[in-house]
Amino acid sequence: MSILAKLLTDAEIYSPEYGGGLCNHLPMALIALDQMGATPSRLNDYQRGHVKWLEKLPSPRGAFTPGAWPFRKANHAAFAELRAEFQRRIAADGWESVLRATLPDLAPGLSAAAFHGMIRTAMGVTARHEGEIASGLAYWAAHWQRLGPPEPATEPVAESVTGLLARLRADDRFAAPAELPELIDDTLLVVSRLKGFPTVIHWPDFERVGLRDLALAAAQIYGASGDFTALHLVTGAQAAAVLLPYVEAPQVLLPWLWQGMAAGYIAIGRPALPDADTLGLWRNATVPNWQEILQRALGERDEHVVKLIYSALYLGRLTGDRLFRWLAARETGVLRSTAKPVWQAA
Repeated sequence: MSILAKLLTDAEIYSPEYGGGLCNHLPMALIALDQMGATPSRLNDYQRGHVKWLEKLPSPRGAFTPGAWPFRKANHAAFAELRAEFQRRIAADGWESVLRATLPDLAPGLSAAAFHGMIRTAMGVTARHEGEIASGLAYWAAHWQRLGPPEPATEPVAESVTGLLARLRADDRFAAPAELPELIDDTLLVVSRLKGFPTVIHWPDFERVGLRDLALAAAQIYGASGDFTALHLVTGAQAAAVLLPYVEAPQVLLPWLWQGMAAGYIAIGRPALPDADTLGLWRNATVPNWQEILQRALGERDEHVVKLIYSALYLGRLTGDRLFRWLAARETGVLRSTAKPVWQAA
């Protein structure tokens, strides 16, 4: 057993949340660090430094009966039972089969828990760790939350994703309330109740819009705002990229990813996106190479910085777009002409 596999298995004793609703990022951060080249000693050190905040997971209160799992969705207290059920199913059918059977049911609630159920599942897939895949699916299911039922399908708008975001920015119906909840998933739920929002899921033409388009839009939102909620749009897009091979068609995941992205964009005040000149400056900026960026990332303590840089690395490789290297470099604070994201300065 690798050191990563051992640490992930050891971490299964902890609850997926602590401190009244904060996400336990430890397994996800460990996998991101491992993917970026962390040594066993670094992984051990990171684990030791983070477990002090976590809470032990209560034992499952009861076993599932076959076919019962969908009825425990959106029940936070059912995490332990859900994980036991997914572990049973993975042992019987294999994790790939379980993903293919389960993702269509979970996809409409992928933005719940600030996308972390989906992100944790994807990280488990990256590590090929069956226990972590079960934990991710259980967290996703326990926090399953649809952002309102979509209205009947309408004709898609023939625009790019950034063009659709500009429509949201220009439409006063999508002005977020002045007072929003503290937790991201609660904020997204409030936004979903805005008049007109149920139609937004139908705006993109998913025959033309793909994961690359959504990932680049997420990077632009985060690049423009440096906002903590926007960071999760990037890590959420990366998670969706990992899981796409396990669904029958991209349309199983992408409309819900777009819906969550639109809600997040509204929640942070619909910031102006960078124009073509600004994007050109970012893409052509003199930034450290990936090796130097990753070396800095391996020394980071903040799990969000670790995960963002890994997501940027993954999406940069997937898309071939230099925007993601600029985003990762900014996250480490090495760009003298560009401040760190707003949330890091808070």
